[in-house]
Amino acid sequence: MAQANRMLALRLFGVPQAKAQAVLKAAAAQGCPGLRLLSREEELVVCVNVRAESEAEASRICKQWNEYFREQFGPAVFGEGDTELAKAALTGLAKKHKLFVAADEATGHLLEARIRGEQEAAAVYDFGDHSYRHPTKADRLAPPRALLNKYPDCPVQPAAGRAHQALALSGADWAVSYQPAQGVQPGFVLVCGAKMVYLHVLAPSAQPGMLAANWIFDMLRRLALGLEAAEGVQSFAYGKPAPVLPVLQTPVPPKTEAPRPRSAAAPQPGAENAAWQKSGGTVPPVSRAANLRSAGRQLFDESAQLPEPPASKKNPMARLLGCLVAVLVIAAIAFGVVWLAERPATQQMSSAGYGTADYDTAARDYLTRAQQSNSQVAAYLALPKLGGTLVYQPDAVQPGQAVGLAVQAAQGDELARFVSSGQPGQARTNQIVECPVDSIRQLSELDEEELLRDNCGFTLYTDGSTYRYKVAAVFYWDPAETGETAFDLYGLQDLSDQQNFLNFVLGVKARSLYEMPVDLEDGDSFVTLVADTSDASGRKLAVTGRLQRQDEAGFLLGKQITQADQPLLPLAMYEQSGEEVPSVETLNQYWMNWYATGGATSSDVQQESGMPQEDQVVEGVHPLDPNATPIPTLTPPPTDAPATPSPKPSATPKPGTTPKPGATEAPDATGTPQATQTPQATQAPSDSGDSGTAQPTPAPQPTQAPQPTATPSTGTITVTMNGVRQEMDLVECLAMIARNELGAGAPIEAYKAQMVAAHSWILSQGGAPSVSGREPNETIRQAAREVANQIVTYNGRVAFTPYFASAAFGTCPSEDVWGSSRPYLVAVESPYDQQYASNWQNTRVFTEQEVADRAMEKLGVDLYAYSEDPNEWFGDIVKNSSGYVTSLRLGTATITGQKLQVSVLAGFPGRDIRSAAFDITYADGNFSITCYGYGHGCGLSQYGAWGYAANGWTYDQILAHYFPGTTLSAVG
Repeated sequence: MAQANRMLALRLFGVPQAKAQAVLKAAAAQGCPGLRLLSREEELVVCVNVRAESEAEASRICKQWNEYFREQFGPAVFGEGDTELAKAALTGLAKKHKLFVAADEATGHLLEARIRGEQEAAAVYDFGDHSYRHPTKADRLAPPRALLNKYPDCPVQPAAGRAHQALALSGADWAVSYQPAQGVQPGFVLVCGAKMVYLHVLAPSAQPGMLAANWIFDMLRRLALGLEAAEGVQSFAYGKPAPVLPVLQTPVPPKTEAPRPRSAAAPQPGAENAAWQKSGGTVPPVSRAANLRSAGRQLFDESAQLPEPPASKKNPMARLLGCLVAVLVIAAIAFGVVWLAERPATQQMSSAGYGTADYDTAARDYLTRAQQSNSQVAAYLALPKLGGTLVYQPDAVQPGQAVGLAVQAAQGDELARFVSSGQPGQARTNQIVECPVDSIRQLSELDEEELLRDNCGFTLYTDGSTYRYKVAAVFYWDPAETGETAFDLYGLQDLSDQQNFLNFVLGVKARSLYEMPVDLEDGDSFVTLVADTSDASGRKLAVTGRLQRQDEAGFLLGKQITQADQPLLPLAMYEQSGEEVPSVETLNQYWMNWYATGGATSSDVQQESGMPQEDQVVEGVHPLDPNATPIPTLTPPPTDAPATPSPKPSATPKPGTTPKPGATEAPDATGTPQATQTPQATQAPSDSGDSGTAQPTPAPQPTQAPQPTATPSTGTITVTMNGVRQEMDLVECLAMIARNELGAGAPIEAYKAQMVAAHSWILSQGGAPSVSGREPNETIRQAAREVANQIVTYNGRVAFTPYFASAAFGTCPSEDVWGSSRPYLVAVESPYDQQYASNWQNTRVFTEQEVADRAMEKLGVDLYAYSEDPNEWFGDIVKNSSGYVTSLRLGTATITGQKLQVSVLAGFPGRDIRSAAFDITYADGNFSITCYGYGHGCGLSQYGAWGYAANGWTYDQILAHYFPGTTLSAVG
């Protein structure tokens, strides 16, 4: 009969190990099964391993012993399973709405290494912003002179005084401090409240930093929840005598380096050890996960072994049974030691500290130990929030074939393995790692946006090397698929051939479910994780990471991930949904153009191509006849009626993406510049084009009609579509552009306004200007048929009609973008952008050194020679009425905001400055540039048009508003 196994792991802190051992001995005598005790820097784990005839019975027994041990240990129990002490403390503080601060930078660094990335951390801890990192308060974090004079020889009072001062400056509930051992003085931690100070003297430890952090978090947890203090915690009233510290038998060597002064720069990931050493303290722990590896070796000393159940000396059978029980208990303990030390990395190396130097050290150490046990282990794979797994060589044995308890425990049920041999990091290669369900269980769920945002990068650790990857694509893949939509992922591992490299890049980008803020270049190296999905379709989820370049910042930009507009899915998914398969050729052309132009947007292309010196003349232009028949097209007429204008979407994607419900981000308008006027647009403009703003004086009529310089063919137009110069069906061209710019769910009137503006812009450029397009649906094609013969004109000439994603606080006049004016390209209101645009406001961070290097490279300005204070580097910022920076000073150079955007600080992957409307601040060694809107800002705002259309305006009214004084004309 099959048996069920259940394990209970109860986590304790603040109870002496000897007392815990006594409790476990008593429980063993009462028949508690599979007992063992694990220890790590005074944190204990009581493990109960239950084997029963059913799941229900196993659960009942676990529950029984759970209640027993909770009653025995009381408030020392802080959680079960994988609950961390720091997490339990943060949860308790958040539940009771309590705040704490660190009294000094060293203590702050120690704690932040443990809580960085935890959801509740920002709600209960200030990360030094109101204490030791504050530009003015930090200098006041000193113990009161009166207190020092009153207790001149007490080592506790200065720490208490500093903590009390931090409490007063920050308004928190408690301030905490850690003082390392020094000479004969032991280390101690204290938690200071408004009236009382709680003190605990630390026992000597190989990892004093970890022990100190544990005690601080436990003391805070108990205070927040109103629990009894742990044994060894003393208290005294602030300003009154403090407990006398014991004297160490073995003095700690004195400090050899002066304490580190307060730095203006925020600590970088992995810098905790350096900061701690410079402060004169002991090096903090490499990581929580690294210390867990030694937990099994601290199980029991010989004197604490669990006793045999009592038996009569005259009963040999009972004695034999007792021996058997003892052997089983010892075996269970031994298995626990090996299991804890060698279990798969998904549990052993959780996400705590991912990305720091400490975590890297722990991961490489864990990999080395695993390789010593099993030579077939090739690497360790880690993700920020999903943990990680050992990765085996391609020919590694299957689970169950290996011999030895340790190896079997490490392998688990299935192995993650490389598909082919070879060292990661080689240029123009794509190594594939197959990840079965049991290796990283949630990897197959990275098609969910929120989970992907938290795990948009991963790291591979191999012998002596660390490779960090940024996720460039996430897509569904069917290995058995054939035909045009198939993707030979396994055949694209050696990318040294240029065609293979392009096939791979285009393949993963065309299929990606999300647009990732990761650029791709020749010579890049890739790793693709292939995860099994839970359905029976055979479909897999592929996650392609691009190796972080040598000079590239390691930021993971999860907040910039957006849903892809038109990903290429496996054929079976289209057959199941009944949707039409998009054109693979069109998708490939689109992504080839994206790759060749470095991801340039239409706004980028227009900004670079510039504004013609004068408006062009086009043959066949005449006043628009509303009853005119649309121009002939090369496509059949639609079978259904045009769609009605859509209401405001539930989410607003970047033009060119499909809306995702609930994805709208509310911009934070605090501290943003305001336009002179931003009235609500509740009425449509009149047919005359009056938008409610003063109109410029019309240009004088020319005395002689100029000769035409551009003649569009009837029904066709010549463009460079997605990088390919071609003569296209006009309707199809305009529909593809509108589909790309506005996505698939925009209001019909917004599509029409976009099409007419695009048509006019193409004709104003002459030749075959570059445009980008996606395959449209029939609704968008029908809208194109209705307006394909219409353009915007001014004084009989085709108008230059640029467009962009979203405006800042209104649109920008042409002279602030291209240096020359057009009477119809003036600043107008665009009040809907903030409401409809996704990521309307965003902040990019550049280090002091990055700004200084670029100023020297692009402007020849030595900022350090200009001023030692970076606060003085930027100045004299002038903005127009819509919030766009028209002039600023960078050191000794005066430049435009546009030059800073497109030249000086351009080219940092994932940190593009999205518009010339921005604010600049400096703090902690970093410049923060907060941008408003997206694009050059002149002409038609696409999100603004979306908002106007959703609120009842027609396309001609929208065009009249954004291009005041122009006329809607017919051509052809």
